[in-house]
Amino acid sequence: MIRCSSISATASRLAVALAVTVVPARPAGPALSPLLDQVGRQEQKFWSYFPSVACTETVTQTKLGVKNKPLFVQRQTFDYLIGLQSSGMEIVVDESRLRKTRSGSKANASLLETNGFSIFSLIFHPIYQAHYEFTPLPPEAGPDGTLLAIGFRQVVNDHPLSVLRVRDHEYPLAWQGKAWIDPATSAVVRVQAGLGDSMGYIGLLRLDVDVTYTRVKFSDSTEYELPARAVIDAETKRQHWRNTHEFAGYKRFQVDTEEKTEAPKK
Repeated sequence: MIRCSSISATASRLAVALAVTVVPARPAGPALSPLLDQVGRQEQKFWSYFPSVACTETVTQTKLGVKNKPLFVQRQTFDYLIGLQSSGMEIVVDESRLRKTRSGSKANASLLETNGFSIFSLIFHPIYQAHYEFTPLPPEAGPDGTLLAIGFRQVVNDHPLSVLRVRDHEYPLAWQGKAWIDPATSAVVRVQAGLGDSMGYIGLLRLDVDVTYTRVKFSDSTEYELPARAVIDAETKRQHWRNTHEFAGYKRFQVDTEEKTEAPKK
């Protein structure tokens, strides 16, 4: 399962958590199966090769008013670490943040707290593809050439990828959206998603996610697509928030251990 992502708002106490249970695979259409296999292998290769990576994260929290006019903005920077543990058919992803700077003070403003959305590409991991129905879409022009496009829609409701926690209650979230794939590397370069079903009955009118990835080259000459920017837009009947997460300065995170022995005391 994934334990990684949450959304919370001071006033309305919203919380989103990702919890994935492995389910039997759903066969994709013949036109998509080879591509999904390639994208899945790329995701699997990255998350198995990198136990963890570290970077600097800048988070801008904005509360919006009428005509999307900013009412309050707070910016923070963090030392950001994604950790991964894999056991059989389960993956546990942990996020760690150590705050470095903060500008602005939220005072009485109810700001949205978000995390975890940087790893949305895990939708395409072989373990999680079974939760979605995928649709081929026409290729689109990207900044560096043509990109493949895939539509997705969550179809497994018994084991939802995400749940919304409102105080002591949990509500499943059904994501649907579109992803763009680099045909040369089979890497996910962008994911846009929103709620497949309206949740106005609990006050959540809209929850949209837009994540872009960039190619990062490490000192050992390996290259992978990693999160560059994640924008989360959430709106209730009375409040509207937009959070932007920006990631930079990636590096391999390693923990060095040193074992020391001492001669027994006489």
